[in-house]
Amino acid sequence: MFNIENYLENINCPSCSKDSYKILNNSNYKNIDSLEKLKEVYKSSSDNILIDQLVQCNYCSFKYLNPRIISKIIIDSYQDTIDETHVSQDKFRLQTFSKSLNKIIKILKLQNLNQKHFLDIGSASGIFLKALKNSGFKEEGYEPSKWMVNYGKEKYEININQGFIDNINENRKFDLISFWDVLEHVTDLDKTLKKVDTISKEDAYLIINVPDSDSLACKLMGKKWPFYLNVHLYYFDKKSLENLLKKYNFKLIKSFPHWQYLSLGYVLMRGSKYIGFLKYFEKVFKFLNLSNISFPYNMGQTTFIFEKSE
Repeated sequence: MFNIENYLENINCPSCSKDSYKILNNSNYKNIDSLEKLKEVYKSSSDNILIDQLVQCNYCSFKYLNPRIISKIIIDSYQDTIDETHVSQDKFRLQTFSKSLNKIIKILKLQNLNQKHFLDIGSASGIFLKALKNSGFKEEGYEPSKWMVNYGKEKYEININQGFIDNINENRKFDLISFWDVLEHVTDLDKTLKKVDTISKEDAYLIINVPDSDSLACKLMGKKWPFYLNVHLYYFDKKSLENLLKKYNFKLIKSFPHWQYLSLGYVLMRGSKYIGFLKYFEKVFKFLNLSNISFPYNMGQTTFIFEKSE
């Protein structure tokens, strides 16, 4: 008989390593009655509402899932992900990333882009790598999903590899490293960020885009905030990111709201899981043949730019 307890692991606070916390949200595994169902909901692009226990550290206030599903199941699910719905939005994501990238280039006053090695971790189909390539960077990305990597290689002809940051030779050095909606998914924050420190140049920049749990959207929506998902292992804000990254020699120099472009129909479809009446608007816009128009939205997503501080 399936027992969810056999697939859970307890962890200490990923930020300060202490083991004292308060519970913010109780777990609810009542609909998970098989290993197959468990694997299905733990996909990197999953939009399943949070079912794990969310806690907050009593020492540093960091928010994370504990206990959580064992890392092997999470990693295996990422590698096996096939998501045609996700890639259907790539043309809108290219619009998003192109705007964000231009803003980053302007903020950092970057020049000679063709000499800059830009590493992206968790690249999905590689559409950010496409934006990098279009801008002239030497792009390189790593993505666990075998299907996504094959799709990106064939569709965009970009430098994308199947795997994780662990697969990168530690002697290599990059000018810029990015995690777009990825850091909240990694199973070992300490190991990942130590590797970032190792493979970044002395004057490198680290770009981290995450849902901000201190954002106005999160505060207003409470438990209905759409980024409370079972695939998000951590919940960051400006303070927690600063505290975390300074241990790995990075200091925050800039942050700004991340406006995501997606099709209106896709946004309404995702949003209807949290705000029920949106499904009626979805039907109306579909009837009017307006579902595929580009729609910018921000529900607390924030881009943080860190500079190597050694």
